[in-house]
Amino acid sequence: MSVNLQDLILVYDGSVKRVWRPAGDDGTYWFEFTDDYSVFDWGKMPDTIANKGKALAALGAFFFQHLADNKTWINLQESSHLLKFNQDWLRKLFNQSSFNRLTTHGARHHYQGLVTSDGAATTIEQIPAQQTYMAVTKAEVERPEATSILDQTVFYYTNKITDVRKLVPLEVVFRFGMPAGSSLKSRLKADPGYAQILGLSVLPEDNQWFERPVLEFYTKLEPKDRLLSVQEALTISGLTPARFEELTELAYVTALAIYHHFAERGIELWDGKFEFLEDHKGLLLADSIGPDELRLVFSGRSLSKEMIREFYRGSNWQMAIAKAQKLAAQENRLDWQKICIDDLGEQPDNLSPQFKAVADKLYGVLANHTIGYSVFDQHPTLPQFIDSINFAAQEEGRAK
Repeated sequence: MSVNLQDLILVYDGSVKRVWRPAGDDGTYWFEFTDDYSVFDWGKMPDTIANKGKALAALGAFFFQHLADNKTWINLQESSHLLKFNQDWLRKLFNQSSFNRLTTHGARHHYQGLVTSDGAATTIEQIPAQQTYMAVTKAEVERPEATSILDQTVFYYTNKITDVRKLVPLEVVFRFGMPAGSSLKSRLKADPGYAQILGLSVLPEDNQWFERPVLEFYTKLEPKDRLLSVQEALTISGLTPARFEELTELAYVTALAIYHHFAERGIELWDGKFEFLEDHKGLLLADSIGPDELRLVFSGRSLSKEMIREFYRGSNWQMAIAKAQKLAAQENRLDWQKICIDDLGEQPDNLSPQFKAVADKLYGVLANHTIGYSVFDQHPTLPQFIDSINFAAQEEGRAK
C-alpha cells in the first residue's frame, strides 16, 4: 500500500488522537497519536509533551504484539506476581474456555501494524525518526442519540448495527487496588455497600491492594464518561449475556497479563481501562494500551498521565471543574467547560518550566523501560527519571 498524507481522510479529530482513513481503503483506519494531552476530561490542554505520540504508538504496538502471543498466556498461569491475589478465584478464571483459547491462539485485537505516511510498513525501533501511524482494522461506531426527557438529557442506544465489526460503546475499567487519587474512594464513602457489588469482602483503605481485581463500566461515546451498573452496561453494550460475560473474563485476564509484565519491571499497575470490538468471531481488544490508559507507580512516584494530573490536582481550575459540572447538570447543559471558562473564570495553566522539563522525558523513559530496550535515545533510565521528579518537586516547593 502506497499512500501520501494528502490522500488520508480525517475520520475523527480528538483531543489527543486523530483517526485517518487511507483513500481507497475501506477496511483500515490509521491512528495518529499526538503530543497533546488531556486531564479531568477537559480536552486539549494548553501545551504539549515531547515524544508522547511516538511513545504511545510504540507501546500500543508492543502490547498488542505481546498479547497476541499465546506464550504470554501460558506463562501467566505460573506468574509469581499473582500470588498476592485470591488463588481460588484465579484458578476458576484460568479454567474458563475463553482463557484456554488465549493459551492456544493468543488474544485477538484490531492492530494491523505500524506504517509511515506513505503506507510503508515500519517497526517500533524506527518510530523516533519518522511520522508513524498505527494501522487498525476498521469498525463501525454507532453513536447514541441525545434527547431530552423529563427535562433531562439522556442518551438512546439503538444497537441497530449487526453482522459487522463494531465498537462496544463501553470503557471497561479494571482496578487492582485503591491508590491515592482514585475516584473509587468517593464512591465507597458515599455508598459503602458498593464494595460488595464490586465483589470486595471488606471496605478497602487508601493504597490497599484488593484480594482480586474488580471491574467497573463507563460510557464511551457520551460527552462525559458515566458510571454504569452491570445491568446498564449490558443493555448499552448490545452484546448477548454470554458475550458480555466473555468480555468481563477477557478484561480480567488481560489486566492480569499487563500487571505481570509491569511487575517484572518493578512497576506497580493499579488500574486502567480497555475497549473492545465485536465481530462474528467474537471480541477484539481495541483502541490502545499504554500510560494514558493505565495508572502506574514506580518507587512511590506516579508515572503516566496520573503524574500530570497531580500537577493540577488542588488548583483553582481543578476545583472549578466540579462546580461547572454541577451547574451544567442543574441547567441540563453539556458544555461544562464553557461554564468553567466564561462563568467561573477558570481554565488550565501551562505546566511550569521545571515540571515540563521532567514531563517531556516521561513517555520516552516509560517506553524504553516497558519494551525492554532503548527506543528513544538520550533518555535517562527509569530510576534516574524518578530522581529528576523528586528534584523537580523540591524545586516547585521552594518556588511556592
